[in-house]
Amino acid sequence: MTGAAAADGSGAIRLVPLGRAHVPAVLAGQDEALVREVFGRRWDEASLEAFCARAARWRPDGPIRELVALDPRGVVVGGGGVHLLGAGLERGQADLTYWVLAPHRGHGLGQAIAAQLLALVRSEARVTEVVVRIDPANPASAAVARRLGAVPTGRLERHPADADRRVERWSLALG
Repeated sequence: MTGAAAADGSGAIRLVPLGRAHVPAVLAGQDEALVREVFGRRWDEASLEAFCARAARWRPDGPIRELVALDPRGVVVGGGGVHLLGAGLERGQADLTYWVLAPHRGHGLGQAIAAQLLALVRSEARVTEVVVRIDPANPASAAVARRLGAVPTGRLERHPADADRRVERWSLALG
């Protein structure tokens, strides 16, 4: 996958499939904000290893893709996912997630990651709408979604990874 320059000029990032080699970096960089906003629970080594083992069996062009973002030195700075199947999705919709590990926030990497994920989704002829679910108390994620062209729908729904939380559904029509 091609890289995207971060807003601070820190260089290009590239997205690669999430794998076992990325487990230590994800564990070291997760914080309470990432747990709350994206993961829904704190990963431990065993559960993240098991998830990576499942993800390794997924097709690169399959309906569920989990990716990590590497900086030019190969350091994991964040990641995201593209899901064509899942709760609350209809035919033609893709769920887009993006996240940045705590030590790498504030440098435009969330926007770079999200832009690359959106480019991946745009290459899917079967996708006509991108769905982004954002905690209403997360202005940084909302700013990223807005710069992608997504708009809030005003619809609150269950967080995909945490049934006790609500997120706002954002939408971006592809055309």
